[in-house]
Amino acid sequence: MKQTNLKKYAMGLMLGTGLMGMNAVAHAADDVSVFADIGVFSQYLFRGIPQSINNDASVQGDVGVEHESGVSANVWFATGLDFGTGSETEYDITIDYSGEAGDIGYSVGYIMYKYVEDSTLDVEELYVGASYDIASLTAYIGDGYNYYQLSAGDTVADMVDVSVTAAMTSPDSGSSTNHFILGVSKDFDMSSYTLSPSLTVSKVGDASTEVAVGVNASF
Repeated sequence: MKQTNLKKYAMGLMLGTGLMGMNAVAHAADDVSVFADIGVFSQYLFRGIPQSINNDASVQGDVGVEHESGVSANVWFATGLDFGTGSETEYDITIDYSGEAGDIGYSVGYIMYKYVEDSTLDVEELYVGASYDIASLTAYIGDGYNYYQLSAGDTVADMVDVSVTAAMTSPDSGSSTNHFILGVSKDFDMSSYTLSPSLTVSKVGDASTEVAVGVNASF
């Protein structure tokens, strides 16, 4: 079920899946920019939880547009999902508005998670977040649950980007689940694109620790 992933929308700061890398501007027309990226990962972790019972490899990417006013929209996809009923592909549509008030960044938005083979898995979320310096706090509101995410990230020794996330899934009924995620990545400027190898380590509740490695190219 989709109360469980780590996508890129925690205030554009870091993280999240540690698997994503930073989007590069592919084209800019005065006040509008277009970005895209594509990557291959050892498995797809959504909010620290594997999205394949066989821990299958996943191809992930997105394309989006951003206006200088702070409004942006993008479509993200992932292959290699398998919840026990066969191969599945996910598409996420996100609409976001972000800005700053002094030293405080803020973001509000909407995400629709769509599944090609089984539309009963489709989920919608609203989110609101705030960031200060290297830290961000984001709340995602879904149907029957909330997901709260506190993240911090920075460049260590001018070499690698490191992010740490503590999060909690809070269902309307039942017990909450804690999530802890460490992400490490490094950007390499390849002139026409940026190459970003990454490592993500996650621990969700009493489940086993999960590890994902990957490489992402942004244009």
